Amino acid sequence: MASCTVTVPDLDASGDNLYGPRICSQDFVDWAWDAFDFDKGDWDGGFGYSSACDNTLPLSRTMSAIWCLSFSSPNLPRESYSSNILEWGGRFARNTIDELDARCGTSSCSPRSCSGTIAKTRSGGIFVDAWTRLYLPFFYNQGVSVRASTLIHEARHADGKGHNRGDNDSSWEYNGAWRWEVAWLSWFVGEGQNTSTAMREQARQEANNILNTNFETHPGFNI
Repeated sequence: MASCTVTVPDLDASGDNLYGPRICSQDFVDWAWDAFDFDKGDWDGGFGYSSACDNTLPLSRTMSAIWCLSFSSPNLPRESYSSNILEWGGRFARNTIDELDARCGTSSCSPRSCSGTIAKTRSGGIFVDAWTRLYLPFFYNQGVSVRASTLIHEARHADGKGHNRGDNDSSWEYNGAWRWEVAWLSWFVGEGQNTSTAMREQARQEANNILNTNFETHPGFNI
């Protein structure tokens, strides 16, 4: 992190002042650390390993996204796959993502942003080290609810489903990572608990941005 250059955005606007105190307990940090297979070597050196409650640092901001992804359903503690993705998205993510790693990022355009790569996932296999890497735009260019949706997007990749039109998906029916992200965001807009109007609005805007730009054939609706 010493070689990373970041500007911390407004903590109220990003939702980190709202969600940060929720993750600031050893019990939650221990649970999330184990569930998403964090490793000290990927989160020290300035990423926040020794300061999990500092919501200006990547670890806290990732933990807030995990909290949002895991605890926004009105039906908790149920996580049934027979319900909607807001209910089971956290369960799916922690069962498919092999490990979460922090990285400084790149300066090139990516599928998610031209301010640098947001996230990448390598799915597992025989003799393959699976991982999901989170980059600076994930930590500092996205609000908490959008970070949570990025985790469900990457979980779909970790499950083995890649994009089929370059960095985009061909259609809603392809049932790829962009559809899963929009689905989670839309349910969060409609039913998200323990959140704010601002977080729901950020989720709505992100869902519509994806619908308008990341499908070769537009699904034919907006949120």
